[in-house]
Amino acid sequence: MPSPLDPSSHRPRRPHPRRPFSRPAPAHRRRGGRLLRRLRRGAVAVVALATIAPLGLVWSPETAQAAPCRTDRRGVPSCGAYLGAAHGANDVPGHLERRAGRPLGVRRTYFTGSQVSGAVRIAAQDLRAGRLPWLSFKLPHSWQQMAAGRGDAWARDLSARLADLDGPVWVAFHHEPEGDGDIRAWRAMQERLAPLVRRAAPNVAFTVILTGWHQLYGDPAYALRHVWPRGVKVDVAGFDVYNLFGVESHGKVIDEWPRMHARYFRHFKRFARHHDTRWALGETALTDAAARRAPRWVERVHERLVRDEGVAMAYFDTEINALGSFPLTRRSRQTDFVNALRGSLRLP
Repeated sequence: MPSPLDPSSHRPRRPHPRRPFSRPAPAHRRRGGRLLRRLRRGAVAVVALATIAPLGLVWSPETAQAAPCRTDRRGVPSCGAYLGAAHGANDVPGHLERRAGRPLGVRRTYFTGSQVSGAVRIAAQDLRAGRLPWLSFKLPHSWQQMAAGRGDAWARDLSARLADLDGPVWVAFHHEPEGDGDIRAWRAMQERLAPLVRRAAPNVAFTVILTGWHQLYGDPAYALRHVWPRGVKVDVAGFDVYNLFGVESHGKVIDEWPRMHARYFRHFKRFARHHDTRWALGETALTDAAARRAPRWVERVHERLVRDEGVAMAYFDTEINALGSFPLTRRSRQTDFVNALRGSLRLP
């Protein structure tokens, strides 16, 4: 079944060109030709083996397969994508994991600057369960103060605790900053914290999370060229993109269907390639109305995300701050998520 998110899947296939008619060769010539071709292939194989054997690259059934996806120390995969969720008030979505027969690939959780101990405890629990923790913190000081170094001790303490954990952790500071203050101060804060965190915790991936819509279609002040941290390494760029079909906003029901690849994913892919980073959906969800129209939406979007080189996708399975009927309460919607989860990447 072609994906509704991929317009190219609906293009007509180009027919194979027909070969001109030719009379078949006699049987003895066909047999001789096959033998000659086999001898030639054998000679090429011998030459190739003699060339690569000293390099330790001798062919085997294992090396003939495609190179496997690898995950670095910070939990960033070379291919494939985690699928997970934010659930309730930092609750464990055990019912979804039991149905899938496996843990979430990634779990989003949210904390204030005074909840470091609780965040580290939840991250440790996630790692023991086989989930990648993706922690989001609000800060103990203003963006300006953090950029000036007032929060360095706080960030070092957090990083040291996370470095002691047995596995990778992803961290974000003040996700979705649009409209919360001077975006230049937010960028300066990220530039201050990124090298500090990555240096202190080699198992921690530094991430920034934006809405995505504002960067592509909103106020130019929020364009990626203005908000992206400069001169520092960011491991993952996160974007929070939702399917709001059916949501009432300003007295009008949203009836536009989000074309995730055309409107978002292809832009995120190009940006990530140009800035030596990877990208992910930090949050996403759909409404009941959207689920009735596309009952396999989560599965399809995750497949499209993988093709567009995204590395993670977290479903916003909670009513907290939700704009629509996002929670996976209906069994049919749980089935969509579970089917996608079963085929998704997980921590090694």
